[in-house]
Amino acid sequence: MLMLSLAVFTLVAVMGAGMGIDAFKGRGSPRLYALIHGGLALLGSILVILVALKGDTRLYVIIGLALIIIAAGLYISFQRAKGIQPRALILLHGGTAVTCYGLLAYYALRG
Repeated sequence: MLMLSLAVFTLVAVMGAGMGIDAFKGRGSPRLYALIHGGLALLGSILVILVALKGDTRLYVIIGLALIIIAAGLYISFQRAKGIQPRALILLHGGTAVTCYGLLAYYALRG
């Protein structure tokens, strides 16, 4: 199930990178695209939580990082609804997501 989560988050990462590039070029991403990005991130997070509930305590740090990433993503979406592109927060969101993804990949691929 951890490999499935990694696959989902790979798609989320590609989508997020595209959205971040759009934001820094001064244009927004379609709302539906952002909703799909968030929905897939939620799915991946649920998969990680299910694995953690089965006893894999290594994943707790990933869950903690995910809470920060989700909070930042929600705040970004509220700001975008007001026509604001919070670039510093987008960098924080993306940087934390890259760290979280790296840890997830390490745990998923190293067993």
